[in-house]
Amino acid sequence: MFGYVKAYKPELKISEYDTYKAVYCSLCRQLGKDYGVFAKFILSYDFVFLAMLKLGLENECCGYKKMRCPFNPLKKCMRLDKDSNALSFSAACLIIMFYYKLLDDFKDNGLKGKIRSGFLFPIFSHYHKKAVKKFPEIEKVTASLMQKQAEVEKAESTSVDLAAEPTAKLLEFVFSYGEEGNNKRILEKLGYLAGKWVYLADALDDLEEDFKKKSYNPFLRKYQDMNIAKQNAKALINNCNVEIAKSFELLRFQRYKTILSNIIYLGLPNVLKQILNKNKENKNDKSL
Repeated sequence: MFGYVKAYKPELKISEYDTYKAVYCSLCRQLGKDYGVFAKFILSYDFVFLAMLKLGLENECCGYKKMRCPFNPLKKCMRLDKDSNALSFSAACLIIMFYYKLLDDFKDNGLKGKIRSGFLFPIFSHYHKKAVKKFPEIEKVTASLMQKQAEVEKAESTSVDLAAEPTAKLLEFVFSYGEEGNNKRILEKLGYLAGKWVYLADALDDLEEDFKKKSYNPFLRKYQDMNIAKQNAKALINNCNVEIAKSFELLRFQRYKTILSNIIYLGLPNVLKQILNKNKENKNDKSL
């Protein structure tokens, strides 16, 4: 879940863009406040979506205020006026998931990847311990499901659904964490589908590289042929997007619905289009 779930900016109104940016900047500040300056560099749109989803369902609005950006002191940015559990939670989820990504990168990547992961690991191991103290349940579920993911990949399963299951179950837990009643049930479904979408999109994005390196990829294991794999991946991802929209429409938001709708109805399809066109520049762009 790193960089795929983001808004389609050309269709955002100016006020919507300013609000989206305010949540982005607020989460950036929360990462620095809770963990340290280096945590800010891993900020991802996916976790802005998570924070906005949680904030949008809360009854009370935090309000906004202008504050100076540490990276550009001459510029004032809009941020949330009050501390928020949604921001703290989203920041902790990002730290915990990034920690396991580092472990995976060190295991699977080449020398360059191992050097990068080895350099970052001591810093983020410290951050990880702080995040675990705040949300031990997230760590427990993440560790268990990442172990299951490793087992599926080691067995080189040909089942795309089985390969996507750990990520889907992880976001099912994360999205519904702390929620109650009908919202909890809807968010479980939404999180499961979002997790599956992210896994499938990432697998499609890595398809050609995995083919060259002969790395595990469920689409390649199942379909063998590259073109057939791409077409089936596209169909599965589009179907998942439709189901995500159905679950999303069942939620009753207090705010941010138009921005979240932009992400689901325009952002996700646009990311899929970028992947199919191999537009890596847009995918890796994390700045606002």
